[in-house]
Amino acid sequence: MKRIVIINGHPNKESFNFGIAEAYQRGALESGSEVQEIVIADLEFNPNLQFGYQKRMVLEADLVSAWEKIQ
Repeated sequence: MKRIVIINGHPNKESFNFGIAEAYQRGALESGSEVQEIVIADLEFNPNLQFGYQKRMVLEADLVSAWEKIQ
């Protein structure tokens, strides 16, 4: 069985991107694949790298949950 992760980064849930992701997920499920979906717009996190790449920031809870979901 294939394991598929769909990561949708578009902020507008009425967008064409969401339609494509939904169709892809439906097809994958119909073929017997296991599908996980992460919708970036639903996550609460600070996208700003306040230290640039000079200092590692602690991941917020939603990002940790998203990472664990795909492991």
